Formats: sequence, structure tokens, C-alpha cells
Amino acid sequence: MVAFLPTFLILIFKSFFTCRAEALQQHKLQAWYFWFQVLFVILATAVGQNFQGFVGTLINDPMSIFSMLASTMPFATHYYMTFLLTQVMTHGLNITRYITFAKFQSFSRFLDEKEAKALAEPEDQDFYGMGSRSAQWSIILGIGLVYGTLSPPITLLCGVNFFIARVVYGYLMVFAETRKADTGGAFYVTQLVHLFPTLIIYTVLMSGVLFQRAANFGPGIIAVLSLPWVLISLHKFKSFTWERLPMLELPDKTTKPRESVGVYVQPEMLEA
Repeated sequence: MVAFLPTFLILIFKSFFTCRAEALQQHKLQAWYFWFQVLFVILATAVGQNFQGFVGTLINDPMSIFSMLASTMPFATHYYMTFLLTQVMTHGLNITRYITFAKFQSFSRFLDEKEAKALAEPEDQDFYGMGSRSAQWSIILGIGLVYGTLSPPITLLCGVNFFIARVVYGYLMVFAETRKADTGGAFYVTQLVHLFPTLIIYTVLMSGVLFQRAANFGPGIIAVLSLPWVLISLHKFKSFTWERLPMLELPDKTTKPRESVGVYVQPEMLEA
């Protein structure tokens, strides 16, 4: 379901929303796909198979989130180690471009090579586009942050995962796949914003673990005090003006015009 979710979301965006460009659809997909994966990947053990019950418990007793996460998530560390290993396998599959190759082989049976190649490209932008990939990479990093303290090998596997991803997608996106719009860094900034929810989950999880397993409430209280700092850091990060230069700073950033030297004459107008 999570693998097909980007296609469903793109269909919803195209049918019910007005997006001026496909890059904006990808950016919207990044945000929605990330939150779905937070619930059904990172919080899978806490949510379980009863999402309504999970939400109802939080509404009736918000403070139970500490014990709820602490009593379920630490026992799923081995699952997420396996999950990170399977992600490495998917990177290896992606570099082969097996879907595009299969489409090319199918079309080659009825069409010539040039037409088959044109129909096989581009790759599926719903799953292999910037929005979907950005959300997937944020979730992988989130798993490393949330579960790294509970099981340190997860941090190592997360690092190996990103090393392989850097090699694979550094080749694919530059030399093999179709060019993807960057939108001036919007995907990267959104990835940084998505780090803060995972840090909040990490803070709540570790506070609950310390409340349950420490000899007294002291370590848990110290851990939970970092939660306001994360929220303040998120507010401060969102206040950065990265898309437009403030008018007050514009005079300081402008450079003085260079003095003109000589006179330009079009070569065709010169006398022979």
C-alpha cells in the first residue's frame, strides 16, 4: 500500500487541486507521502492495526503517548534493521532501471528501437520523482534518528544506506534518468523541516523509555525538557527567508556597476 500510495496521491492532486507545474505536484507529494510513512513506517508498532484506537487514546489521554511509544517501539528495532537492509536492495534494483528496461523489451517486440525507447521513458514520476524519493530518504534518516539510541547498529546501517544511495542516485539522476526540476531547493528545505517531527518522536520515545526503565524520574524529566527546545528550533528554522531576499538587505547585497571602458562596435559595421 505504501509503495502505491504516491500514485494515488498524484491522482488526487491532479483531479482536485490546481498545480501550476508538475514540480509543485511533486513538492505536495513529498509532504503528504512523508506523513503517511511516519504513521505507517516509523510509528507502525505504536499505531498497529487500529489507527482510530491510537488517535482516540491520544485525544482522551495525551500524556499516554510516552508510555505508548516506550512500551511498543523498542521491541521493533530488529524489524527496522531488516527494513534498512531491504532498502539497500531496492537501491541496487533501481540502478538497473528494471521497470524501464522491461517496458523497453516489451515495446521492442512490436516497434523499432527508437519508438520503443521513447515509450519506455521517462521513468514513473509518481514513485521515482523528486517528491517521492525525498520523502523516502527523510523516512530512512528518521528511522536512524528515532531508533539509533535503542539499537546502535541501526545508525551504522543508516549510514551505509545513504552511502549506497549517494552512489546510486548520484549516477541515475545525472546520467541515466530524465532531468528533474529542483524548484530552487524547495525539496531540500522540506527535507530539513521533516527532520523536526522525527526529532520530536525521538524525544518523546526516549523520555518514555527513561520514565519506565530508569531508577527514578530524574533522567526522564531531563529528556522531556529537550522537547520545548526542538519546537523552538523548528519555529526558528521556519522563520528563515531562503526563497526571497529581504528588501532591507538588498542595498547591502548589490554590487556597484562597473565603469565602462572603451566603445563597442559591431564587427559587421567595421570598415574593411
